[in-house]
Amino acid sequence: MKKWIYVILSLSTITISCSKDDYEIQRYAFAGFYQVQTMQSDKLVDLNGDSQKSRDLKSEINNYFNDFKYDFEIRPNQTNDTEDKLISIYFPEPSISFDYPSSPNGSVEYARNVVGFRYEYQNKQFKLFQTDNEFAVIDKIELLDSGKIKSTIHKDYYDFETQNWINLKIEIEYVKMK
Repeated sequence: MKKWIYVILSLSTITISCSKDDYEIQRYAFAGFYQVQTMQSDKLVDLNGDSQKSRDLKSEINNYFNDFKYDFEIRPNQTNDTEDKLISIYFPEPSISFDYPSSPNGSVEYARNVVGFRYEYQNKQFKLFQTDNEFAVIDKIELLDSGKIKSTIHKDYYDFETQNWINLKIEIEYVKMK
């Protein structure tokens, strides 16, 4: 009888430790750092003043995506010691200037801006908890089957063709960095 008790205790210990390992693997499966792969607008716009309109915002926003290592972070991940569930999304924030005689229609530079959220994750969807943020409206963030993340946001950008600020609906796909 004692022999069976030891066998049952041993098996339950193995099961518990496997479940914990499975939890760690699952928890960190989508956590980490991501880069923008595509950034598509619902409207044709000229964001860089080159008189060429496009829905491909990655090509419209000059010299921004080459400078930074990641554009999206999900915590907890293996590079930090917090257990808080946090998402940080980095956006190109336009700074428009009309001060240069060589650019009478204006010129633009893009700075890196971040918006952070606490989240819960369920059914491949991220539920974001409200924060005060004046930079963008996050409609949805979802985990794609390919291991990528897709977000849908609304953000104001300056369109050089209309010479007005336009609210764009933007779909962004992120690919996980290795």
